[in-house]
Amino acid sequence: MKLINKPAFTLIEMVISISMIAIVTALFIANYRSANKRTDLIMTAQSLVADLHLAQNNTLGLVKYNTAVPAGGWGIAFDVAKNYYILFADLDAPGDLGHMSMEEAEEALAEYGGRITRLPADITIAKLTTTGEVDNDAVNVIFLPPNPQTNIYRAGAAATSSALEIELLEGRNNSIKTVRINFLGLVEVLD
Repeated sequence: MKLINKPAFTLIEMVISISMIAIVTALFIANYRSANKRTDLIMTAQSLVADLHLAQNNTLGLVKYNTAVPAGGWGIAFDVAKNYYILFADLDAPGDLGHMSMEEAEEALAEYGGRITRLPADITIAKLTTTGEVDNDAVNVIFLPPNPQTNIYRAGAAATSSALEIELLEGRNNSIKTVRINFLGLVEVLD
């Protein structure tokens, strides 16, 4: 019997090739998941900007809540202890603290235009920073008609701040996106 010597892969070459493919695949999947989480964080920040604009436009357009235009305008309530923020209509007329309060049971009902926006898993509101004050627990941004004048209130404070920075944290990679709104109502995502 005559042996024919044809080129072929040895067992060692085959194991090395499969190992290299497995390593490249694992690196690709890990990088894909990381990029996907960054995308979630960017989309959450952009959604927050859109909701701030929605509250501003509702005030500017004199959008009714239930049957009346809210005397205190429309706003967004933030709280670092919660994994959501609330679009609400402030039914109280402006006063010392009257137009910065938000009664969730009355002023954020979805059937009248209010909304609770839950943040995606692993994304939290890490920090709320108003002008001169770091680490606020709760802050409301309210647009007072007819201008709409932008009011930024810390919980329990009578004075308005001139700016608010909302720091969003993605927990897996510790990535941060900051959304900033100033007293003119200009909103931007900072890098």
